[in-house]
Amino acid sequence: MLKTRYVVATIGLLIMIFIAVMFFLPNLQVEKATKGNTYTTSVFDQSKVTTVDITLAEEDLDSILDNPTEKEIVNADVTIDGETVKNVGFRTKGNLSLNSVVQMGDSDRYSWKIDFDYYQEDQDLHGLKKLALNNNYSDPTYMREYLSYELMDKMGVATPGHSYMYVTINGKEWGLYLGVEAIEETFLNTNFTDGTGDLYYPDGTGSDLKWISEDIDDYTGINLKTNDNSDQSAMIKMLDSINNGGNLEEVLDVDEMLRYFAANTALVNLDHYQGDKKHNYYLYEENGVFSILPWDYNMSFGGYSGGGGRLAGDSDQETADQKDGTAADGNDHTAKQDDKELLGEAPNMNGGGMMDMSSNFMNESNINFSITEPVSGTTLEERPLLNALLSNDEYREKYYDYLNDIATDFFSEENMTAMTTEISTLITPYVKKDPTKFYTMDEYTEATSGEETLVDFAVKRAESILAQLSGDLVVEAETESSMGGGAPNIGDDAKAGQQPPNMGGENGAAMQPPDMDRGGNGAPSGITGNMAQKGAGNSSSSKDTIILSSVLLILLLGAMAFAHFFKRRGKKG
Repeated sequence: MLKTRYVVATIGLLIMIFIAVMFFLPNLQVEKATKGNTYTTSVFDQSKVTTVDITLAEEDLDSILDNPTEKEIVNADVTIDGETVKNVGFRTKGNLSLNSVVQMGDSDRYSWKIDFDYYQEDQDLHGLKKLALNNNYSDPTYMREYLSYELMDKMGVATPGHSYMYVTINGKEWGLYLGVEAIEETFLNTNFTDGTGDLYYPDGTGSDLKWISEDIDDYTGINLKTNDNSDQSAMIKMLDSINNGGNLEEVLDVDEMLRYFAANTALVNLDHYQGDKKHNYYLYEENGVFSILPWDYNMSFGGYSGGGGRLAGDSDQETADQKDGTAADGNDHTAKQDDKELLGEAPNMNGGGMMDMSSNFMNESNINFSITEPVSGTTLEERPLLNALLSNDEYREKYYDYLNDIATDFFSEENMTAMTTEISTLITPYVKKDPTKFYTMDEYTEATSGEETLVDFAVKRAESILAQLSGDLVVEAETESSMGGGAPNIGDDAKAGQQPPNMGGENGAAMQPPDMDRGGNGAPSGITGNMAQKGAGNSSSSKDTIILSSVLLILLLGAMAFAHFFKRRGKKG
């Protein structure tokens, strides 16, 4: 028989444990998948330029350089900051930018992909399985993609690891690249509580996410990347909901998507779902709920040559000279359908350099890209995911709030100047010695400290966003698909992407200018001072917190019942 004092002591101890766990658990944010994965800081150390030394047989390197578009995978050893991983898969990556570099004739500055576990299953580098080395194609600043991922990360969107890396191949300097974590299982495990859901890379028929039918086989461009045996019923349900008036919160992480589209709109990133090509994004489904993931941002900050907006009342849209544009690559997958049609001849090269697709990035249509109908070369109705979100008054207000916060925080002159100065200080010595760089040192200097820089773009873009939010500026979206708001066609048969016929679905009416009084002074509602909680796994972690708390509460109640039972027995005795 238990003595009363032991019973009381036990109950008191359990209560103290329960209170302690409830107090500390929300701050712990324990994610099982991140255990052992230290690559986010060890491989992607943003405080320095990481050295990447690649060694492979000379005949294999010659084969790759002779036939770069074949994307032949060869065996290589990779040493990253002195740590060597042997027997990795190594190949070129990209589609349109890869072809463009090939057409230059005098450059071998391809983007690369390293697959650590291609030959040896379960091999990794501090948990990292796949690494992309992006060549900063069409970006004289070397900063567009880096800054874009930084904004996405600050907005609380799950973002791939990224940092600058200086590459050598067989002892020969290949230059300064941006290392980017591939979006695959390791990324999912690191950023989401479960990480075992379906991952998609839409690119082709169905990538606009318009309703075709209940048969997933009709969406040939949806591209499931994980779980080959999935019935993909969650995807069909999501497509049905966004096209036909379903409950969005049952199928979408609405807040995450609003943050994402606000950032993408602010960045005027149109080589994307919001542009005519409708690609360069991932969708991840976990427990029936979809998140959207960022990918390929070398054409952000208006780099896709024309934002496609016009001021209300203008009869003609100001567009970029078509010679200044071409479609970008960015996806790291074998071309299908649309890509095969797009892989035509690259644009002619300018003098000793390459075609600068982003030279007109400060044009009016980029700066004043519409926030109410944030599409180019298409219509909002043709992009049902975005249309469904912005057709909801509550969601649209949150989207505007996030845009306001970006304009007053991340895009502030002080913040952008500080970030670009820090990056420039870090990378300039490596740009100087980069033997394969696409631009001269003078062009790099002009792009980073001249009259038209990314800082200037951000400041002017922020002013436009705030003016549109206040109603002082009304911008109409350019919906023509003539590539005027983007890049010109490559090759005679280039297409913006197949649009399946007879696609139904109810879409919301065109967005109206925001009816609100916002400016640069007031903090938007619903957003904490530093934009957003970082980390994409917050919602999932919150669910785990609730579950664990419930279990602990049940155990506590059980212990109290147990103590009460023995206390009564003690009295009877």
